[in-house]
Amino acid sequence: VWLAGCTSAPPRAERYMPPAMGTSWTYQLSNSGSFGNYQGPTTLRMAEGQWQGRKLLRYDTDSGATLQDENVGTVVVLNRTGDPVMAYDPPLTFVFPLEVGKTWTHQHTLTIWPGPQRVPMTSTWSVEAYEDVTVPAGTFKAWRVVMTDNFGYRSVTWSVPETMGVFAKRINERSATHPQGGAGLQVFELTRKPG
Repeated sequence: VWLAGCTSAPPRAERYMPPAMGTSWTYQLSNSGSFGNYQGPTTLRMAEGQWQGRKLLRYDTDSGATLQDENVGTVVVLNRTGDPVMAYDPPLTFVFPLEVGKTWTHQHTLTIWPGPQRVPMTSTWSVEAYEDVTVPAGTFKAWRVVMTDNFGYRSVTWSVPETMGVFAKRINERSATHPQGGAGLQVFELTRKPG
């Protein structure tokens, strides 16, 4: 009985806490295949944004922006001129709390521009582990969350949602039959924390 009292509860991430407005952070980005050909840094900046009258969190990069909800759910992706590229209804999102073994599935309408064209989309999610991940910025305790969709896309994210508010590492893969140009690989590794 005494030993049982010494065990700790399994970890849970109760909510998402975004970085402070105006902060920035940097990843080492590696793109190949249908993601293009780029090796180098990419910096994100935290801001506020709006989409269809809704106030959202805006994550700016040199190539555009992603607008997300309070649960780090992607609502719309914009290009560098501010025009929409794709939007998700409902958002492509984590479901909190995060805990190892949790799974969920969402049905979305994916809107793609130019057009716009609307297509059905299914995203399936799994919280596979709470583990150490080592990247150039350091070693972090992170939630390994895997998302797949019906188009042949797979994303593995090592997320630090409650404390750092960003992911430490992400690997995105497109299959050979993916509608956005076939097979591709994209890897983000954090090199500078928000600040």
